[in-house]
Amino acid sequence: MAVPQYCRSREGRVFRIQRSSESIGRDRMRFTLRAVPMHNPTMTFEASREIATDLVRDKIRNRQVIPTPETTYEQLWQQLRLDIDAP
Repeated sequence: MAVPQYCRSREGRVFRIQRSSESIGRDRMRFTLRAVPMHNPTMTFEASREIATDLVRDKIRNRQVIPTPETTYEQLWQQLRLDIDAP
């Protein structure tokens, strides 16, 4: 599944989907997915997840599977979609 650039809610509102990632300190990373309505940009929905970079490095050292940024955004999209469609 891919995160779309635009989506429509059950009520027919159209949202633009924005992705962002930022480093928080030296050992954390935050991935954010934001839905901005086309008709009222002040009423946004947002889902975010923080990932410990030390944990990712340990998994790499131990040859374990790590979540890709795309996988993280897809999980955030599922959460955000529920928020957008909630009454």
